[in-house]
Amino acid sequence: MIFEDISEFENIVKTNDIKKALSYIKHSYSSQLFSTKKRSVLMVSGHQVKHLNKIDSLPADVIMLNLEDGVPKEKKEIARIMTAVFLSNLKNSGKEIVIRVNPINEGGLEDIKFLDKFSFNAFRIPKVNSIEEIDDVFMKTDKEIHASIETKEAFFNLKELKHPKLTTFYIGIYDLLNELKISHSVITPENPLIHKILSDFSLTSRYLNITPIGFVYQHYKDLEGFKKWCLIQKNLGIQGVGCITPAQCEIANKIFDEDLEFAKIIVERFEKEGPFTFDGLYVDEPIYQNYKFLLSNFVTY
Repeated sequence: MIFEDISEFENIVKTNDIKKALSYIKHSYSSQLFSTKKRSVLMVSGHQVKHLNKIDSLPADVIMLNLEDGVPKEKKEIARIMTAVFLSNLKNSGKEIVIRVNPINEGGLEDIKFLDKFSFNAFRIPKVNSIEEIDDVFMKTDKEIHASIETKEAFFNLKELKHPKLTTFYIGIYDLLNELKISHSVITPENPLIHKILSDFSLTSRYLNITPIGFVYQHYKDLEGFKKWCLIQKNLGIQGVGCITPAQCEIANKIFDEDLEFAKIIVERFEKEGPFTFDGLYVDEPIYQNYKFLLSNFVTY
């Protein structure tokens, strides 16, 4: 936990006491940044101080501090400030920290301007439509930029969204289906339409050298269903998924993990002796390169 007692912060949020909230921001702040496997991305709303206080102990690779969906309109400003309060008091979390701002033309640029000076990894931009919006963000920050792919313009023009600072995509399946006027009832494990959406998203992201993160499974009590979707998305080349609860994070971490010890054996032996056979597997250059990639991609700093 970041603070032993958060009752004062809970009262600040309840009363929308902006002045008092600002007084708790530390002005000398520097926490270490981490790069993780991105297996699990846990949403934590900026006005929920009980959850903010646990971000250094939650079992997620990435903590997504959310200022957009899930934050009531009247709590937007206090959520932004409380995010700053907890970030400025956070020491080393061992996780990636990403801030999901509001849409660019609905307060997102103000979110970026206010929070940019704090220590965290990236800004996530929702409702992206074009590369011009990414350029607007690039002019405001030197942090990584992540983008939510949840509009039909972004999804069908994904190859156009290439930028040196853009490192991660998140598929917003529910918003995307809304835009396409398709019922959410199609989100079933056996539906080829959803498989196509996810596979197109994954392959194009990989083509752009951008990390693809799968969708948030809203039925958070249905852990068996969540497991199925994790396996499907992993098999389609997606790196990790959005999560709502710590229980989902633990499942995602296990499913999206790789056998790094086996990869180490393969890489070390190939580099010593070249092609070889191991337990019925013929290890040549492409096999070696794949395991080498896994090792380099999944090291945590």
